[in-house]
Parts: sequence; C-alpha cells; structure tokens
Amino acid sequence: IMFTMVKAADLYPYREPQKEKEELSSLHPCVPGESVLFIGETRKGCISLSNYRLYVTTAPGFINIPLGLIDQIESRDLFYIYIYCKDGRYYRIQFATAPACEEWTKRILDEISPPVKIEDIFAFAHFAWANELGLDEGEGSGEGEGSWFRSELARLRFDLQGAWRVSMANQDHKLCPTYPQELLLPACISDSTLEKVAQFRSSRRIPAVVWRNTANGAVLARCSQPEVGWLGWRSAEDEELVRAIADASAYDSTLRQRSVSESSSCDASSASTSSLHNGEIPSLKDLSAEVAGRSDVKKVLIIDARSYAAAVGNRARGGGVECQEYYSNAEILFMNMANIHSIRKSFVALRFLCHSSPDQTAWFQGLDGTKWLHHISGLLKAAVRCAQALQTEGRPVIVHCSDGWDRTPQIVSLAELILDPYYRTMEGFQVLIEKEWLDFGHKMADRCGQGLGCTDPNERSPIFLQWLDCVHQLLLQFPVSFQFNLTFLFKIAQHTYSNIFGTFLTNSLLERKRLKIKERTRSIWGFLRSHPAKFRNFLFSRKDEVLWPKCEVRDLLLWTNVYVGEGCGDMTLPGSVTSAAATPKSEKGRSRDSSGESLETDTRLQNGWKESTPEGSDEDKGMVPPPPPLPLRPERQIESSTDTLVEDQLTAQPTFITPLDSDGLASFNDEVQRRMVEIFSLHQAELSSLKRDLQMSRMALTQAGLVPSDPVPEEHVDCRSGVESATSEVSWEAVEEGETRPTLWVPDHAASACMGCHTQFWFGRRKHHCRSCGRLFCSECSEQSVPIPAEQLYTPVRVCDSCYDDLTADRQTWSDQKIRDFEKARESAAAAAVAATTKIRETNVVAPAVGAAAAGPATMQQQQKIEEPEEEEAGATAAAAAVKAVEEEEEPDLTYCDSVNNCTTTTTTKAVTEPDNSQPVAAES
Repeated sequence: IMFTMVKAADLYPYREPQKEKEELSSLHPCVPGESVLFIGETRKGCISLSNYRLYVTTAPGFINIPLGLIDQIESRDLFYIYIYCKDGRYYRIQFATAPACEEWTKRILDEISPPVKIEDIFAFAHFAWANELGLDEGEGSGEGEGSWFRSELARLRFDLQGAWRVSMANQDHKLCPTYPQELLLPACISDSTLEKVAQFRSSRRIPAVVWRNTANGAVLARCSQPEVGWLGWRSAEDEELVRAIADASAYDSTLRQRSVSESSSCDASSASTSSLHNGEIPSLKDLSAEVAGRSDVKKVLIIDARSYAAAVGNRARGGGVECQEYYSNAEILFMNMANIHSIRKSFVALRFLCHSSPDQTAWFQGLDGTKWLHHISGLLKAAVRCAQALQTEGRPVIVHCSDGWDRTPQIVSLAELILDPYYRTMEGFQVLIEKEWLDFGHKMADRCGQGLGCTDPNERSPIFLQWLDCVHQLLLQFPVSFQFNLTFLFKIAQHTYSNIFGTFLTNSLLERKRLKIKERTRSIWGFLRSHPAKFRNFLFSRKDEVLWPKCEVRDLLLWTNVYVGEGCGDMTLPGSVTSAAATPKSEKGRSRDSSGESLETDTRLQNGWKESTPEGSDEDKGMVPPPPPLPLRPERQIESSTDTLVEDQLTAQPTFITPLDSDGLASFNDEVQRRMVEIFSLHQAELSSLKRDLQMSRMALTQAGLVPSDPVPEEHVDCRSGVESATSEVSWEAVEEGETRPTLWVPDHAASACMGCHTQFWFGRRKHHCRSCGRLFCSECSEQSVPIPAEQLYTPVRVCDSCYDDLTADRQTWSDQKIRDFEKARESAAAAAVAATTKIRETNVVAPAVGAAAAGPATMQQQQKIEEPEEEEAGATAAAAAVKAVEEEEEPDLTYCDSVNNCTTTTTTKAVTEPDNSQPVAAES
C-alpha cells in the first residue's frame, strides 16, 4: 500500500481573479484558503468577491460580509443591489450601469447557492491551507465527540452506583439519530424500556437527564412531545421513566448522600450497590420502596414550551401533551412560547425596522410591534421558572416542545446558565453549547441555512441567535458574573453563519461524525481561546450564586451591535479618520433615499473605516490601497515588559492594531473593553518591570556579598493585583547595624504583605517605607513621624510603630539624664558662686585692715559702712554671673537626639570651670 501526501494546493487550488480593469488589485488581505474571484468597480469605489466574502470599498469606508451571512440578495432600481444578512444587517450597493449591477448580482447568487457537496464549503479549504501554512490557532481546542460527558458527570456528582446509570443503547445512534451516544438515565430503566419509550416520543427523543443541582439533587431532563394523537395513546414505559426520574432524584439528594456517608450499614444502599457491582439493574419497585417513606419526594414539573392550544392542536399530527391522569406524579406547565415561524417573522420585521429612516417618531412603537423583545422576555421567563423549580422548590424538571430541538435547548441551556456559574466561564460556555445545542441535535444547518441543510426557507429561523440575545441580556444585567464579554458573543453570532469554522455546519453529532467535520475543519473554540485579551471580561468575579434576571420587556435592550451595527469597526487606522463613530447619530446611515452614495449601508459602514484620501488619488480611479497585511498568527494583545513606565507608554494604545482579525472580519470595537485591555496591559507591563527590578536587586545584593532569601515562585504571583501573593517575606538581615552603615531599604516588589500586621498589599493598601529600619509597612502600621538626626533627617519623617517606640524611648531616657545633669551643674555653679563671694569678702576685709588700724577707729568704722554695700553688690553680681553662665550654656535640643550614644553633654564641665575663670576677675576688681 502506497500513501501519497496530498497538498492543499491540489485539493483547493487558488484561482486567478477576473478583473474589470487591469490596474485593479486585491482590496484586502486574504485568510488561508481564500481566493479572490472577481474584482470590479462600483459607482464610487471597488468591489471584490472571493470564495469567503464580499468586500466593498467606498469613500466612507468598507463593508466585509462573509458569504454564509447573506440571507437574500436582489437587484432593484436598475443600479442597486440590496443585501439582507442573517444577523439582521442590510446593505445597498450602487453601480454605475445597470448591466454591471445585474452581472454582480448573478456572481454573488452563484457563490451563495447551496453547495453540491460538503467539501465545497469554505471551511474545508481554509482548514487545509491553514494546516499547510502553520496556522495553529485551533490547536488544543478540546472539541470531541462526547468529551464533555464524563467530566460533567463527575462535576455534577451523579450517583452512578445507586440512582443513575450511563446507557450505551445509542452507541450507533440507532435509538435516536439526533442524540449523543451516551445517555444518563435512572438506574432502574433498562435499555429495552428505552426502546419502547423512544417509539412513543416524537423523533425518538426520549427524556434524558442533562444537569443536576448539587445542592438538593434535583435534575433537569429534556425530550420531545409524546405521540398521543387524537386517540389518546399512552405508554406505560414512558410513565415509568418519568416516575423513575422523580424517585432517582429524591434518592440522589444531598440528604441521602449524607446519610449514606455517615451510615455505611444502610441495607438498601448496600443492596443497590452490590446489585450494580454484579451487573444487575435495580427495579423501579425497589427504588420506589427506598423513597416511599421520604417526605421530600416531589412531583416532576413538566415544562411545555408551547401554548396549551398549540399542544392540543399537535394531536392532529400525531403529537400532543402528557395526560395529567396518566402522569399522577407530574405537573404540567405551558410557557406560551412562539414557534420557529413566528420567530422568523418577528426577526424579519426587526431587520426592516433597524434599517428604516432614523428620524421617525414612532421607532419604539415599531420595535414593540416586531414582538422581538416580547419573545426574548418569554424565553427568559420560562428559563427563570425552570430555575426556580430546580433551585427553590428542589423538584426535578422535564422540558420539551414539539420536537425538542428548538425551544427546548433554549430553555434548558438558559436555565443552566442561570443556575450554574461554571457555564458562565469560557470553558463552561463551550461545554454548554456543545452539549445542549450540537450533541442533542439542534438543526443548526437547517435553521441557519448553511452546509447541506434543508433548502426550504420555512425551515430557517434565528433560534440560536435569539438564545445568544438572551445571554446578551444576562451579561448586561450581571456584568461581573461572566468570564467572557460582548465581543465573545458577537464573534459567535458572526461565525454561526460565516462558514469559516465547521462547528455549526451540521444538524447533529451523527452528521458531524459521518462527514468528519472535526478532522477536516477548524473549531471556533480554538480561535476564541487564542485571543484571551480580546474576549475576556476583566470585571469577572467568580461567585457561586444563582442569577435572577429581570424578564420584563421594559428591562430588555436591543442588541444593536449585531442587528444595527453600532460600535463595530470604528477603530482609527494610522493616518485615517473614523466614519461611523465620529459622525453624529443623526448623520449615520439607515437612510433609504435614492440619492445616496455608491454604498449606502444602513449601518453606515459599521464593518469598516473611512480612509482619508487626497483629491485626485487612486481611489477616484477605482484604485484603493489595501489595508495592512493580515498576519497568520495574530499579535499578542498584552504588552511586553518595558524598561521604565513613562508618560508615552501610559498614553499608548497597544491593542486592536489591525482593522481585521485573523478570521478576516472586522474587529468588534467596544470602548469599555478597549479601556480594560489597556489597563490590564499596563498592569502586566508594570508587573514585568517590577519582576525585572527584583531580579536585578537580588543580583546586586549577591555581588555585594549579601545573599537574599530564595525567590518567590512564579505560581505565587497574582496577576490580577500585580503583587506577589506569597506570605513569606524576603530576608534583608545581611548587614550589621552600625553608625557608619546607611539604612538598607527593602525594595517595593520584595514584599507582598505588611511586615507589621501581615496584611496583603493591593491597590487600596499602599506600601510605605520606614525611614529608620527601611522595611515596608501599610499606612496603619506607619502612622507616626519623628526626626532622625543620625540619618540627617531633621524634619519629622514616617517611621513604623516599632521604630517610633524605640526612638521616643531613647529620647525620654536621654532627656531624664540630661535634666539631672543640668540640675547638678546648676547646684555646683551656685555653690561655687557662694564660695567666690565669701572669698572676695575676706580678701577685701584683710587688705585694707592695716591702713584702717593706723587711721583710727573712726575711719575704720566709716570705711566699713562704705564697703559693706559694695561687698554685697559685688557678691551678688558674681553669683548672678555664675548662674547666668550656667543658664546661658547652650542646652542640647531634645527633639533632635536619636540615641544616648549620639549625644555628648558638656554643660556640667563648663558650669564647674566657669567660676574658676571668674574668680581672678573678681579679685582684681
């Protein structure tokens, strides 16, 4: 056997475009596998048609429509082509001549015609060329048949050893061709019973359990209508299955699991477990006996999405609704939801309204007349009622409509989204869509009009788009509860019809396996996961809570980003100006007067940008310079680390630098999301810079002989807050304290928590350095201020509480000692002054004593009277001078002393020696 490697160029060769003029060139970068087929001119621009999209340029900007997104196209008014899209948008292209208009209408109709074989769809050519060119966006998508089933069983904690079992009766899709291979059912229901139940249910879609409330054990199941008919047929096996779901749900409740874990000697539990280990299936009688004595066994709530009249009317076609008398343990509730035909009619009216004249006064009245928001409100109410039964009432729920593949997945998936926070993550949302929509057989190809689906227009209806609109309403009401953003939903809505991915090309899992869609096409989930910065909700907060949305029409908003195009593609290119975003709303398109430009899009070119071209440029001649080339691997949206965060970097906008994404479509422009990406990018850059500075500090300390502690592992770094979340602190005790060593400051990035109270730092709790010890503290642990003369800080500076206590204690000790020394010096000075006065008095008395004796007694007495005041005055003057010398001695400022070791006291010595210096002066006088 010989194998030959077949290249993509052999299977899907590129084709040379047919040009109306030789000077015309490609108008846009091509994605892998895309071939430009035709290039021509409109009245004031250019037009190109490829096997993937229709691309038109004009003075205001450009439009970019995937061919799979085109619903209808018609030529009217001689020169105009009217294009109606499946997502609600509308475009009008004007040509210079009527023959050119007819020719381009024919070309577009030929390209959007249903494919003859599945390989004619662009997704297969794109996959082949992407693999050959090395495009790896789809790697690790995780999509596979039944890949979600086992993980969901483990996550929802189904008791597979007692109440439930996994049936492989549909292994070859013979039991039900539109169901997955593995089905979760009550353990007491055998495969033979399933076959009889399948015969009683429409399209053989039996009740299958898809979700479980881990808090109370209530389960959610889905199926199709019973085939009751006019004769009122019944099925004992179907009634048995419904009753078994209620009993198994009660058996598998949280209370039962707790009692089993606490008491392993329960006879019924051991009997059930042993029977399962032996390959036996417990009977419904045994299971009912287990729960017969329990008071919390509740009736099953059967939610019929139809109205009662529609359910009874379906009996004429062999359908119908469960009879209350036969299902005594069930309660039936009708939700009055419209069928696919009413939804399609409402959507067409909405599309016409969104692109009517914007200056009409009754626009909201017209919106109410379309009933679109009424249908959204009814769907949300049905999902909330289902969630109430599962969460509040703790009762099992079975949901069905007519065939169980339109309104049923809408209600079931929306209820799970409300109840389970896992489905609000990117991974969980993928699981939700794969489970409830793709594997359980929503007719995606028929409803979206793509692939090898039915060509009957009556089978088309925007059921999945309506459900995405409901998710959009939830995201608006709960902006922090979803990990993904509106751009994520917008891209899913686009690629539901774009035909570049194979995720939504078939009606069931069986068709995907038969056509080998997974092996031969790319998955949309790989593309979405390859751009986390663009599709991630930066406000997301993971909380285990149930969402209770407001469901009234007054609480809902029109999804203008999809139906009208507001906010799409208004990014400014370098050297260009915006069109839609820069013009007032009153000047935006949606005008349908015949005197328009060459391209009148009622969304005013929300898919493109307005290129600023000078007069007489190539554009007037039909030549438009193409946009920048589209990279195979999109550039990262997160900035790399920078050397220094300067002002220029703070004002830069590093994201959404190209007008087209890697899928070839325009970037969805959400101002809030763009700003969040900028904040996150700057935060990541700052975090990288701090990490680099930390590494350089460690290297510097190592070179200086100061070895810091082990670095903090990368897994301990919290990217959301930008600080290290490890509780361990870096050790900086490498130096000995000395008078000649400066204070070693701990770098800002070296500590994630306060070194005093150990509270984690974050944006609201800043870091502060202690000027004395150099460590990092929060504001509560460093509220004090004190001067530190040893550090040449003579004004009060911030210090930690510990250093403040040490500094103030040293100051107080030094102050007490200084006061004692001062008092002692003062007493010594006073004593010295008294001694000096006495000595002076004695000297003055002895010196003139001889002369006085010779002069006689009278003269001595007179001289004594004269000298006594002088002696007293001189003694007082000397004492005052000594005391003043002590008092005027410069007293050291107590405020500027840091420790006893740094202070020197000379007052005592000076006070003692000063009287000795004054004594000779007094004697001479």
